[in-house]
Amino acid sequence: MMFGMFVLDALILGSDVAMGGTFLAVFQKLRKTGSSAGLSLQTLVAILSARMLHLASHRIGLHYTPNVIPFTLFFLTDIVNLLAGLTCLFFLVNFYYSTYEVEKDNFGIQLFERFNLLPKSGPLRHKPVVAASFLYIVVAIAAFGWYYARPKFPSFAIGYFCCFFEAMSAVALVPQLWMFNKDKRVSPLLANFVVLIAVGRVCTLTFWSAYPLVFPWRVPQNRSIQMISESLNLLILSDFLFYWARSKIRGEKEIILGGDCFV
Repeated sequence: MMFGMFVLDALILGSDVAMGGTFLAVFQKLRKTGSSAGLSLQTLVAILSARMLHLASHRIGLHYTPNVIPFTLFFLTDIVNLLAGLTCLFFLVNFYYSTYEVEKDNFGIQLFERFNLLPKSGPLRHKPVVAASFLYIVVAIAAFGWYYARPKFPSFAIGYFCCFFEAMSAVALVPQLWMFNKDKRVSPLLANFVVLIAVGRVCTLTFWSAYPLVFPWRVPQNRSIQMISESLNLLILSDFLFYWARSKIRGEKEIILGGDCFV
């Protein structure tokens, strides 16, 4: 029993550590290449926003309560992750913004251009701001629908907070994947950014899968919905992960998206 509880704790902590690794991968990409080319600022900000919400979950009692590993370690990991994310954002904006491919990081802008909805003045005249606003509008609407699909929460505010975090986590990587599919080639350092997020989600999915084996008498009501959520998150990444694995098997220096699978 004690070992099983330790494994559950380690899976959640492993998910948080993997998230910290994503920010380390971004920092390494900036430092080693001297460029932010290929990196989605939309995705970086969205992931950082999700980590801020995750840290706030400690305050309102939504964070996982460990059974064996000290809770302080989880809290400190979340603090380090947030600081790492803020550091990446600071360096990108202040030292590498000139290399940022703003025209490629345009997920969501097509809808505004299709219906000629881009403002001529004001802050929304800038395409990156419009693209980002689209992402957050999608998250806000998805969170509202997700709230009614989940088991009931003590209050709408807490429930919507939780659903907003989950929706943000689910779509945060979409702008980055959008950029990947434009270039068709991804550097290993940038690929690690996505792969480590997938590792974190595998940890979380494994946690929920193994939970009844450790606590068969107190399976949470939201277990099934959480497993569906994490499975969908991995499904979003599955296409990229396939090409990542294929490139690794072939010994290619870059991750090549698309092409013949039987070369």
